[in-house]
Amino acid sequence: MRKQSVNLWAVLVCVVLGQVLPALWYTAFSDTWMALHGFTAEQMKAGNGPAPYLASIVSTSFMAYTVGWIFTKIPVKSLLSGFLTGLLFGFVFVFCETVVRGMFSFTSITLSFIDGGISVIVYAISGGILGLWRKYE
Repeated sequence: MRKQSVNLWAVLVCVVLGQVLPALWYTAFSDTWMALHGFTAEQMKAGNGPAPYLASIVSTSFMAYTVGWIFTKIPVKSLLSGFLTGLLFGFVFVFCETVVRGMFSFTSITLSFIDGGISVIVYAISGGILGLWRKYE
């Protein structure tokens, strides 16, 4: 029996997609997102440097590697099972937590759906990639 291990190329693709998809998502919802936070365009342009982007890359790397590692233990062996498992992980572990945190912070449910929704999408697509693109030793 072949031993499955985490495919680092698949993880890298997931990390890149984990940066591109949120950029597109937040571009599409930028006006609503800024209004719900009370931010102005000037505040957004001022920004806060590269730190959030670096944190996002590190966080997405941890997420993709961990999901890939979990998939070797379950084992997940197809695009569909990876996609559905990633969808489940994103919904249960990120989206639900984002909604609850938003409720305790008295923020709009719409904001929770914007912030949590992209996580579900990234987890599902990453799960599909990791489920399809396996590595064996």
